[in-house]
Amino acid sequence: MIIEVCAGSLSDCVAAQAAGADRIELNQALHLGGLTPSLATLKLAKAQVDLPIICMVRPRGAGFCYSKTEKEVMRLEAKFLLEAGADGLALGALTSDGQLDQPFVSEMIALAHSYGADFVFHRAFDVASDVWEIAEQLIALSCDRILTSGQAATAPEGWEILAQLQTKYGQQMDFCMGAGINETNVRDLVEKTGIRQVHASFKTWQIDPTSSGHTVDYSYGQPNAYDSVSEEKILALKKTLSAGQDEE
Repeated sequence: MIIEVCAGSLSDCVAAQAAGADRIELNQALHLGGLTPSLATLKLAKAQVDLPIICMVRPRGAGFCYSKTEKEVMRLEAKFLLEAGADGLALGALTSDGQLDQPFVSEMIALAHSYGADFVFHRAFDVASDVWEIAEQLIALSCDRILTSGQAATAPEGWEILAQLQTKYGQQMDFCMGAGINETNVRDLVEKTGIRQVHASFKTWQIDPTSSGHTVDYSYGQPNAYDSVSEEKILALKKTLSAGQDEE
């Protein structure tokens, strides 16, 4: 089993390692679904953490149909991240009708591989028009892994498509399932899908009383708080998985 932590800060990376995670996907602005992390965060994380670090390359929130200028930014961000030691890139790009943006994705896969890094097509996959066609295209382009919830809001809801993807393409590409996974459902999902890589944010909340004042409020998710990774939640998921392996 591989447990990947969706991290939004240096402290999240440190917590992931302390709790025994296997891999990190480094972002910032997780409340927007994850954006490209800062170089400072990556460099400090590489200095303090021994886990593989996959870096998100995403210039804005919302969808995944990018303009020419956004792609210029993404190319340069990806290059900087790889030069700073990123072990992989997480990137998804679609056309306006939900097809794979093949020229751009192919270019970015080649860039990642030129640095000896992995390429992960992220959950843009879950809003694509035809996941079967895109999975086959990504295999042909030598994509290393797809992060997906099975085109559902959460992986538990999308387990049937996840299982079908693993059965059909699991010998040609790795799948990592994410969204809504925790210690209460992870064993059931692994058993039903056959996918042995899980991705989760293990979210908890830290209080910052300066998030609001008078009539101004910068809070999101919870009042006067910001999200971070919980070591306890990672450990709980690991314990559940270990118990399942012991039973086998």
